Amino acid sequence: MHARLLLRANLAPLTTHTCLSQQAQVVLQPHKLLLRHIATNPAPGAAKVSAESSSSGSGFNKKHFVLYPAAAAVALTSVAAVQANQQPGVQEDDEQSALLDAQWVQRIPEQQDVLQVLSAKTIETHPLLRQDHIFTVFLKNGQLQDMVCFYNTSAKKYYTVLQLGREVCGFPTIVHGGFTATIMDETLGFLLFALKKQRELPFWGPAYTAHLEVEYKAKISAGATILCTAEVESVNGRKVWMKSTVSDGPSGKVYATARALFVAPSSTRLAQDAVKLLKDGIFPPDKMGSSM
Repeated sequence: MHARLLLRANLAPLTTHTCLSQQAQVVLQPHKLLLRHIATNPAPGAAKVSAESSSSGSGFNKKHFVLYPAAAAVALTSVAAVQANQQPGVQEDDEQSALLDAQWVQRIPEQQDVLQVLSAKTIETHPLLRQDHIFTVFLKNGQLQDMVCFYNTSAKKYYTVLQLGREVCGFPTIVHGGFTATIMDETLGFLLFALKKQRELPFWGPAYTAHLEVEYKAKISAGATILCTAEVESVNGRKVWMKSTVSDGPSGKVYATARALFVAPSSTRLAQDAVKLLKDGIFPPDKMGSSM
């Protein structure tokens, strides 16, 4: 009962908070069953804790039966607020990049339905990426010299063009395979984010890399300019299979290929993650009115 009351209290801002519109309620509507599940089901292990508490005479455990679902409700409501304030679809980025001087890079945005969506400059000011995203850090430290990203809204294909730095090697002058895998993994993640912006996936929360298999075809020299592409293979509920290729251009030499499985967390795991995000201050409720 305490959990239900707190859940109801934390959902109240949906009708009173000035940064939320009727659209926020529409966004949250499909997830009411999830919120009800969180409110009526204690955290994993809570039953054991409750039994131990009862046997020891300590009584009701507020942490597991009240704070857990209440915090999850706040986080999920905050995410709904963010989505409500976002414009549907992928937003175009108009920052200029020196990489656009290359002819093969210029041909990418000339394709139909292709938008420039991210660049080295805008990633440094992006609310979610500016602080500790690995590409942001690579750009600051020189492992990446420049980047620009494009998205084909009809083909659901993502393009990341990167100028590599010199301090990215395993064997001298040769790019480390783990660095290549990281680039592919992040480009796949960018594709996933773009798909969610277009409402193309059956879930709205995050999804994480569960499997990444890379096949290396050729060596990449430090300082090279490379293209990493990502495409969807299939979507099955919370599972998204995607593929990626690293090359020296759209029709150029292929350096590596990959296949990956991203999985969105279950409702229980999502609630756990929501609590952690709140605790870490990633989604502070007072800042959820700004767009991502």
